[in-house]
Amino acid sequence: MTERPPPSGEREESLEDLWLFIIVNTTILALLVNILALHYGTTMVATNLLYIPIVITAYWYPHQGVTYAAVVSALYIGFVVVITGGAPGDLVAAIVTCIVVMGVAAVVTSLALHMRRNEVKYRGIFNHSEAGIGLVNSSDRMIKEVNRRFADTLGYTPAEVESVPFPRIWSDEADRERFFQILASKGNVENFETRFLTKTGMPRWVLLSAGMLTDEQFVCTIVDITTRKQAEEALIIRDHAISSSINAIAIMDLDFAITYVNHSLVAMMNYPDPQEFSHKYLWDYVVSKEGVEVIKDALQRNHSWFGEILLNKADQTPFYIQLWINLVKNETGNPVCIMASFIDITDKKQNESVKRKALEQIEKNIEQFAILGDHIRNPLAVIVGLSSLVPGDVTDKIILQAREIDRIVTQLDQGWIESEKVREFIKRYYMVGVQEAGEAGLPKEMAR
Repeated sequence: MTERPPPSGEREESLEDLWLFIIVNTTILALLVNILALHYGTTMVATNLLYIPIVITAYWYPHQGVTYAAVVSALYIGFVVVITGGAPGDLVAAIVTCIVVMGVAAVVTSLALHMRRNEVKYRGIFNHSEAGIGLVNSSDRMIKEVNRRFADTLGYTPAEVESVPFPRIWSDEADRERFFQILASKGNVENFETRFLTKTGMPRWVLLSAGMLTDEQFVCTIVDITTRKQAEEALIIRDHAISSSINAIAIMDLDFAITYVNHSLVAMMNYPDPQEFSHKYLWDYVVSKEGVEVIKDALQRNHSWFGEILLNKADQTPFYIQLWINLVKNETGNPVCIMASFIDITDKKQNESVKRKALEQIEKNIEQFAILGDHIRNPLAVIVGLSSLVPGDVTDKIILQAREIDRIVTQLDQGWIESEKVREFIKRYYMVGVQEAGEAGLPKEMAR
């Protein structure tokens, strides 16, 4: 079983313990060598050994670097005084050496503190960035270090993802090869959309950028754009559904300026190009402006309106449409645009007109039947009355024929009653000659 590498914090702590051991031992070794050099009178080279523990201490423990240099310098001067008996030449040389040692310690301490501040700053950026950041070895393409965001995007812990080869997290091999080709040729890659595999093997869309560094590695940043890509795909599907719909559809801003029309509306209006609708308003195509305010008021009160309206086509030919218009709101409930759906009902309206005319003709015929029956009975009654004044066979025949005529007129009256029932049936079930609810107060071409 492969041993998992320790976390970065533990690695740094173990390194500091190692360097503390090195500092203590190199200090003891340097002082012992200088004691021997003082004893034999050859201190020119031995004093240089003091720089080794001082530099290491100033780098790894910058806050204690100058203090430690002062302690080592004091020990060294003490050894010089004891061994040489305080000879002025040796003492001056020792003091100068210690001043240089402390100066070196101060310079290294300043540089180390500056490096530590930069490291803390960039480590904070690295760890707390909203983008996933990772370092990859350019030779073996192994992931060396990642921040929490990088690991979370792929469903790993930082320790787990650092043991995964960088090429293995790619979902598309073609994208992977193209990425490395661009990186090798240009030294950097920007805004590269691809898919990475999560720990469970599920692909996630990421926006990848990378740049080569000087120590045979490259840094890469990833931003999870899966939600954005899904939203884009949903928008594409919706746009295709709207554009290819057999229903004519228009989208307008809150001032009723047309911003989008689909192909069905373009064909319905007999326009050659959808651009003909740009910078136009819905009311530019309405024949009667009296119902405009009605629709606006309905949108303000009910956020929708459904009814019939008369529009003009490109050649100014009027035609009836059934309009369904409503406000579209965002997640917070604020209206963002207006959507309208159009259905051409010109043929329907023409058929209703034909039916209405037929019914009007039926009503006229029924009225004429009733009047004609009265006109026949009046002279018939006169004939019967006059015939009864002259009794005889001829009179009986005249009265018999008069009764036959009256029976026929009665049948006509019964037919008139049946025709009245037919008329009411047509009105009730075919809505011919009946004013629809909600049409009152609007022009003939409008329906509330």
